[in-house]
Amino acid sequence: MTIGPGINLVFRTDGKIKTLSELELEIIDFRNDNNQLKIVLTTGVFDLVHPGHIDYFEKAKLYGDILVVSIVDDQFVNKGPGRPIFGQSLRLSWLAALEVVDFVVLNGDYGPWKVMKAIKPDVYVKGYNLTPGLMNDLALMRDLNGQTILIPEIMHSTKIFEKIRQLAN
Repeated sequence: MTIGPGINLVFRTDGKIKTLSELELEIIDFRNDNNQLKIVLTTGVFDLVHPGHIDYFEKAKLYGDILVVSIVDDQFVNKGPGRPIFGQSLRLSWLAALEVVDFVVLNGDYGPWKVMKAIKPDVYVKGYNLTPGLMNDLALMRDLNGQTILIPEIMHSTKIFEKIRQLAN
């Protein structure tokens, strides 16, 4: 992974980071080997990994066997000026380092729909906030014969960043 000019890092968890086409093939292989495996997908920016994310991922993993986390591409993050604070390469790497996460994929679109269509998750887990995008997610999961689980989030990166800004001022 390149994080800056002349700075390349290689982590042992990099094997968990997949392109969408690589991930699609992995999921097909898993399903061919064991059709009973349940694939769980969740998606987000994950700009700062915090205890709320760990709680969220652990709860999501309870709904299946393989947890796939889709990371929003830098160009599609809509969290306000200066966001994301951490680039997509770093966000992919630190989520791949989490034991509870099986695969991480970059979502190169405004919504998770390409990822959903490619891997056809059995379960889609999302934080409990009703947005127009979530309504589209729910409709697609119904079309894919999957289940959507809404999990209350106990902490948000945006609020953490706001508190840090307040302390800095």
